[in-house]
Amino acid sequence: MSVSFKDKYKMFYPRRYEGIYTSRGDNPLISIRIRQGKGRDPAKWTAEQFEVLAEIAKNYGNKKIHLTTRGDVELYGIDMKYLDEILMKLRSVELDPRDSCGASVRNVIPCLSSICPNAKIDAEKLANYIADFFRHNKEYEYPNLPKRIKISVSACELGCAHPVIMDVGIIAKGNGKFDVMIGGGIGEKAFEAKTLFTDVTVDKLLPICVAVANILKRENEKRGFKHVVEKYGEKKIKEMILEEAEKVAPYLPPFEDPSINKPFLINKLLRIRPIGGWLDADDVPQLITVMKENLGYGYLFNTQELYIPLLKEVYVNIKAPHEVTDNRIWRKTFNVNSCIGNDYCPPALVPTTEMATKVYERLKDEGVNVRISFSGCTHSCGKHWVMDLGFGAVANRGNVRLNIVVGGGNKKLGKLIGSVPADKYMDVVERFIKLIKEGKIDLENIDDNIVKESLKDIEGFEEIGEVK
Repeated sequence: MSVSFKDKYKMFYPRRYEGIYTSRGDNPLISIRIRQGKGRDPAKWTAEQFEVLAEIAKNYGNKKIHLTTRGDVELYGIDMKYLDEILMKLRSVELDPRDSCGASVRNVIPCLSSICPNAKIDAEKLANYIADFFRHNKEYEYPNLPKRIKISVSACELGCAHPVIMDVGIIAKGNGKFDVMIGGGIGEKAFEAKTLFTDVTVDKLLPICVAVANILKRENEKRGFKHVVEKYGEKKIKEMILEEAEKVAPYLPPFEDPSINKPFLINKLLRIRPIGGWLDADDVPQLITVMKENLGYGYLFNTQELYIPLLKEVYVNIKAPHEVTDNRIWRKTFNVNSCIGNDYCPPALVPTTEMATKVYERLKDEGVNVRISFSGCTHSCGKHWVMDLGFGAVANRGNVRLNIVVGGGNKKLGKLIGSVPADKYMDVVERFIKLIKEGKIDLENIDDNIVKESLKDIEGFEEIGEVK
């Protein structure tokens, strides 16, 4: 069946909140973004679920499973005529695409408190509680919600769930209280979330989230809540949120006090690290075997990685990039993330998967624990703003260039220091790694001026000053 991209766009654009995206090109192909069903731990994915995902990818899609930067899974190359059939298969294992895309309250992403000894609360439980209020709630879906809302829960002050780029970023403090960052976001213009609320009790968290959503609806701000914060300023928006939260609180479901519920101690993990998030469907059976020989599940996180708790040694021949590690998952390790790029995504300008693969292969044996990411367009789905080194593709005077961002972190945006032609990214990577190995920059506190100075003689480099 031949379908023009224009017709496909008209069919599926209004349904994005249902988890359906159009793939690029004049063809019948779509993509499906998937999250856990309502009431389920948003981070925990079972062996049976991966069996179904692999089956769909092999029989209906491009034979790959994409682990996203928000703890979701996305399947590509799906012929639209099989959509209803595939949705039934997903629902049979309690997977649900709805509210994973478009104007909806997206996957409320928790850090992996169930397997992290640093965790001070059960982040998964709290995230699920918040998500359940919004899930399948038409008041908080398109067309009633003008733009998506992103929320995350971090179980300690390290903020591994990237609160800095969330509309609402919740951070546990360990004394039964929480800090809440508001107004973050990436895209064509990046906004650093600000800590507007400190020492908040758990009963105030859902009201704050609902207040943010209600204010966004009232303002009808189609660019996102970060622009509402920009419009009113931090002081005024804090007052607005508090007023709205107090109004809605009596009508919201209560939450039991969170506890770090650990029925067993997990000291060892199998960490699957697919390049750019792409997991080959043929590699999934080995991972399913490991899951079933242990606890029957694994955890997805925003690093495009899968963590499988291990109670026994692994004897399976695993093909996907991996390592056996301990449970100190907050430690920085070598990682290369990316969005899907122009293989499938209509706005993407560059082949981010190819780029991520080249960087990974070049640096995998260097022994440098650096985080690098690629975003194929200004939507910034690769989250390059919170990496040690990030690349974001832009169209500039008819040419495709990569903006360079350095020094990002969980609770701070990186600095935009310049841009290079799209084919010069490896030159930038080589210079950056050289600075690290020579001890000229510290990954915990990167001096962007030193990095900028080192890139000036790369052909086509253009310096970018502070962006207001």
